[in-house]
Amino acid sequence: MKQNRVFSALLTGCVMLGSLPLLTASAGNYTRVAVHDPSVVKTQDGSYFIIGSHLGAARSADLMNWTSAANSDRGSTGTTFFNNIYTDLAVPEKWSNTTDGYDLSGNMWAPDIIYNTAMGKYCMYLSVNGQVWNSSVVLCTADSIEGPYTYQGTIVYSGFTNNSVNNVNDTDVPKVLGHNPDISRYLTNGGWNAAYGTNAIDPAVFYDETGSLHMVYGSWFGGIYMLELDEQTGLRDYNVKYETKANVADAYMGQKIAGGNYVSGEGPYIEYMKAPGAEKGYYYLFLSYGYFNSNGGYNMRIFRSENPQGPYTDQNGNSAIYPSGADNIGGTTGERLMSNYQWACNDRPFKAQGHNSALMDDDGKLYVIYHTKFDDAYGFHEVRVHQLIMNDDGWITAAPYEYSGESLSDAGHTAAAVTGEYDFIFHTLNQKFENEKSADVEKPQSISLNADGTVSGAVTGTWAMRSGTPYMSITFNNVTYKGAFLVQADESAAMTQRMTFTATGNNTCVWGSKKAAYDRAADVVDLTPLENGTYTLQSVNSGLYLNTNAAQSAEQNTDAAVWTLKQTGDGYYTVQNAAGKALTVENGSADNGADILLADLNGGTAQKFRIVQEGEGVYALLTAASGSKGCADVYNISTEPGANICQWEYWGGDGQKYRIVPAKAAAGDVNADGQTDRADALALQRYLLTLETALPDPQAADVNGDGRLTGEDLTMLKRSLLQ
Repeated sequence: MKQNRVFSALLTGCVMLGSLPLLTASAGNYTRVAVHDPSVVKTQDGSYFIIGSHLGAARSADLMNWTSAANSDRGSTGTTFFNNIYTDLAVPEKWSNTTDGYDLSGNMWAPDIIYNTAMGKYCMYLSVNGQVWNSSVVLCTADSIEGPYTYQGTIVYSGFTNNSVNNVNDTDVPKVLGHNPDISRYLTNGGWNAAYGTNAIDPAVFYDETGSLHMVYGSWFGGIYMLELDEQTGLRDYNVKYETKANVADAYMGQKIAGGNYVSGEGPYIEYMKAPGAEKGYYYLFLSYGYFNSNGGYNMRIFRSENPQGPYTDQNGNSAIYPSGADNIGGTTGERLMSNYQWACNDRPFKAQGHNSALMDDDGKLYVIYHTKFDDAYGFHEVRVHQLIMNDDGWITAAPYEYSGESLSDAGHTAAAVTGEYDFIFHTLNQKFENEKSADVEKPQSISLNADGTVSGAVTGTWAMRSGTPYMSITFNNVTYKGAFLVQADESAAMTQRMTFTATGNNTCVWGSKKAAYDRAADVVDLTPLENGTYTLQSVNSGLYLNTNAAQSAEQNTDAAVWTLKQTGDGYYTVQNAAGKALTVENGSADNGADILLADLNGGTAQKFRIVQEGEGVYALLTAASGSKGCADVYNISTEPGANICQWEYWGGDGQKYRIVPAKAAAGDVNADGQTDRADALALQRYLLTLETALPDPQAADVNGDGRLTGEDLTMLKRSLLQ
């Protein structure tokens, strides 16, 4: 959390008022929480846990609905994180308590929790702030993520001098620099030289891809530094040495990776991320620029590196380390993730978004978790989560609306789905503000993505979409912004589904939200059609199989669960059971709720289904009777055997998706024509003449089930066929 010396006492008090994880009302299906400087960790039970300044904390199972954790709603002195902060943290409290009126409870800033596998402990890295730079980052450990935590040691100090209050000999500086160390570079006029030395707060700890443990930390002024930690203790690895070199490294503070020279930059967070299927990724460094009040120009910036220690650069090749005289807190250095903005569906502007963490989840999805403020109160804030999209160049950009469970389309989108008129937000790289007085807010303008690949409206240029993928680009004013289309719920109370895009270029991000609500039926991407043949249809929602009663059951690979799919020549299929009966929309109705039942095959519209791919091996059955706007749907999204199948508006839920796989041939159906007859006996006899080893598919002709193809199989098969 940023500390502005002039306003430090005032700002700390304001933040405390808004930092407890209080639940607040909101539009849509969300439960809000207020945690300042949220740092995320995914727990062993699969839930998400965030902790922030003043020990605010919350849990969520879905990144949308949050509940208070660790009794953090009782304040920093009442949480379960510590038994008693004044005794448990007495060592760092003594270092920082040098000014009148100092209270530890208001100076526990921006902690980060990581599970250390070697220690078998949850490790909390906590900033203990001091009012005159005398801060420290400490390690506390616990068996449970909610505590209680025990102080284990201090990682790094700042604000040390040679006076009796903050004597360098009370720190680990002599252990690093030697007895009677030269600390002149850290001092100016007898006090801490903040232009050179960082403030020891805002830690973020991560394992690199080799298993080494690192801590990035620091705030404003002297810059952002990194120390390598000992994986066995979680503390500083004193065997790793750093050579003091201006704007590169400091023997005590570690490797310099960003900021410095009294220029903005705080809340560092590093996450290794890679695109799905990519062999390697990058280490992405997030920083927050500006003053953290609602009119302070606060915003998130991104740099990346192939190595955890750097060098970190932005899209334009600029170093994250600021040279002397660099531009200040607006600036053009670093990819700006978002500016102050307001969609038409938002009742107030979102401002001062920042001090974030990030997550690459187990399924490859990427997220940014941050606090946002508004234009209605100085310190009031809430947690927001947006999905991050990685573009073709490996740069990340945030989705336009907060996360609501959406995913990128594996198959891409149709031209009809993505063309049209959009609300468009351009996140100005150097957005104007006047600290504590006013700040610009970006509001949507109107553009059109035209079918001929041109862009018209507030900006003019061109756009393109890579076939079979959601990835796109938009070019205007000689800059190409690359990103992706994504179907999202907007932030209205109705959570209307909309086609959106997010893209980035020249360190700037742009968002689009289609003005017309998303029409899923217009976004059906036809891939390679299924061949005529026999298949089983397994519900993605229930795991049960569509059976010949047009209901779902646990039966698998029996005649009652095997269907013959046959193309009708016009893009549709008939779906017939073993008796030749066809799935049929009752009375050919186009209405929601119309039964899907079995009837004699007549080839009419009611018996035609358009089979479209929803994912690898996953399909939906759109009904011709509804004009492909409805589909075969498990009634009430039931997971119970016997649940009926009906027609319902196609919206892409799991109750509308089926895993369609070829049916295994029944025992004895050697030629796999769906029948067991004399042709199978002849096929088996011919096979026996050429091969007397195990059959590749024993189920097909290994009638006696002994794993070999033998004369006994032939005898048994003949006997069964002649009966």
